[in-house]
Amino acid sequence: MSRRPPTAIDQYEALSTVVRLVRGNRARTRPELGATALLGRTVISQRVEEAMDLGLLEDADVGPSNGGRAPRRLRFRAERGLVLCAVLGAAALDVAVTDLDGRVLDRRHLEWRIARGPEQTLDFLDEQFTALLDGRDPERLWAVVIGVPGPVEFATGRPSQPPIMPGWDGYDIRGRLRRRRGVPVWVDNDANLLALGEARTTGLADDQHLIFVKAGTGIGAGIVSRGRVHRGSKGAAGDIGHARVLEDNSVMCRCGRTGCLEALAGGWALARDAVSAVHEGRSRFLADIHRATGEITPADIGRGVMAGDAWCLTAVARAAERIGSLLAALVNFYDPDCLVFGGGAVSGGDTFLRVVDHTVRSRALPLASEGLTIRSSVAGDTGVVGGAHLAVEALLSADALAAWAPGGSPSAVDPERLVAAV
Repeated sequence: MSRRPPTAIDQYEALSTVVRLVRGNRARTRPELGATALLGRTVISQRVEEAMDLGLLEDADVGPSNGGRAPRRLRFRAERGLVLCAVLGAAALDVAVTDLDGRVLDRRHLEWRIARGPEQTLDFLDEQFTALLDGRDPERLWAVVIGVPGPVEFATGRPSQPPIMPGWDGYDIRGRLRRRRGVPVWVDNDANLLALGEARTTGLADDQHLIFVKAGTGIGAGIVSRGRVHRGSKGAAGDIGHARVLEDNSVMCRCGRTGCLEALAGGWALARDAVSAVHEGRSRFLADIHRATGEITPADIGRGVMAGDAWCLTAVARAAERIGSLLAALVNFYDPDCLVFGGGAVSGGDTFLRVVDHTVRSRALPLASEGLTIRSSVAGDTGVVGGAHLAVEALLSADALAAWAPGGSPSAVDPERLVAAV
C-alpha cells in the first residue's frame, strides 16, 4: 500500500507538537522529540529548523550523552512575545503582562467595581495595559486575555446575562480590545482562567482532572480535563453559583432566581446576613467594623473568623457545608483528581476548607472520594497566568500556526482569523 504524501496540515501538526513538547519541557533534544512525538529524524530536523526560523526555539546547552555525541538541548524562547491579561472581579481586578511561558513580568492589583460598566472599565483597563507595556516593544504583543466574573459565550467573547455585571450583557469585549490593540483577544469566565493557571503552575498531568472553585463575592467553578478547559457547548460549564440548592422562594439571588447556592453561601450573601447580625447584636466584632465604616465586606467576615468571632465562624462553616454538599454531587458525577479552592472564602484560616473537606468526603461515593485531593490554591497570580497559557497554547496550535507562520508573526495576520482557527 502506498503511503499518503504529507500535507500542509501534517507539517503544522508536527510543528505544533515539536514546539509544545519543548515549551512544556517534555522533550528537550531532537532524539527525545523523535521518541516522544513518534516522528522521523528528518521531520524533526525540519520542524525544529522551522521553529527556529520563527524565533520560537533555539539551541541551548548540551544534554547528557548516551554513548555517542552529546545532543544539544533546545529552549523555547518565551521572550519572543508578550501577553496582556486581566481578571476582573466584582470589586477589584488583576492586570499583568507575561511572557510566552506565562511568567508574570509585571502586575497590578487594583480596586475597581465592575458595576461601573464596560465603557469605564475597559477604558481603565486600557490605561493599565498601556502602562504595563511602557518600555516594551509593542510589536512583541501576541494576545490579550480577559477573565470576567460571569457567564461568557466563549465563541463570541460576549458576557451572557451576568448577574453582577450590569450593562455588560452581550457587550463586544473582544471587538473593543481588538480594535485598540490589533491582536487576538480571548474572553473567558474568570474561574476557567483560575483553573487553567492552577493546572499549568502545579504541573497537573494530562490524564488528570481538576475542579477549581472560586468562592469569593460570588461562586463559580472551572474544570480542567485532560489538559484542557471544559467549557461545555457554549461556555456555561461550571456556573455552580446559580444551582438551586434550597426550596425557599424567600432567598432571592442577584440573578433574579431563588434558592441559588450563591445567595446562601456567596461572600455578598454572608455580608448581607452580617448586617442583620449586627442589628440583632450577635457580633460585637462586626458591629465595631460597621460603626467605623458603615458597611461590612466579605473580607471583614474572614477577619472575624481569624479573630474567633462566633457568628463569623458559624456563618463561614454553614456556607462551606452548603458548598461542600453541592460539590459532593459533582465529585460523584465528574470523579476529579482534585478540588482546588480560591477566592476570599479561603483567606480566613482553615475553617472553610476543613468543613468542605468533611462534607464532600462524607457525602460523596467512596470510589469517587478515595484519593481525592482537596486543597486551597497554591499558585500565585493564577488567573492571569491561566490567561497567558490560554492564549499561547491557542496560538501554537496547528490551525493557528498554519494561519500565522507563513507571515512570520501573529501580528501579521487578521486577529479574528487566529481566534477562529482555534
